Amino acid sequence: DVAEKMRTENQILNLANQFIEALHALENNDDSEAEPVAILFGDEAVLRNSALDHMGQEISGRDAILQFWIQYKAELGQCKSNFHHITTSERAAGLFWTTEGTSPGGQNVHYHGATLLEFDDSGLIKFFRGYYDTRELVVKADVGG
Repeated sequence: DVAEKMRTENQILNLANQFIEALHALENNDDSEAEPVAILFGDEAVLRNSALDHMGQEISGRDAILQFWIQYKAELGQCKSNFHHITTSERAAGLFWTTEGTSPGGQNVHYHGATLLEFDDSGLIKFFRGYYDTRELVVKADVGG
């Protein structure tokens, strides 16, 4: 039924916005804000992105995902992600973004891409997939949303 589908997609939009708010808190503060991002992931969650693909790796489990977000903050420094479009379905959200700012080494950072968030029945992220052109990322290429 259409009303139920819209309710579900609104719930997914709310979950996506929780992720965005937690990421912005991490970007605006220090790596102590990585935990609020990581707790949005399920215990068995999988995280993949373009840089990890180049290395033939993926990250799985909440503890490893927490370390990913700590490293993300350490390597991207004072960067901010602007989410300009969000799409939703009954179990997933697509986030379209541009990240820019200054790395800890003083380099300008500007890259853009899309992130897929797939949620489990309890509303936790079970699969995270970041798509972007690693050539746009001038800092170490093993991070990025």
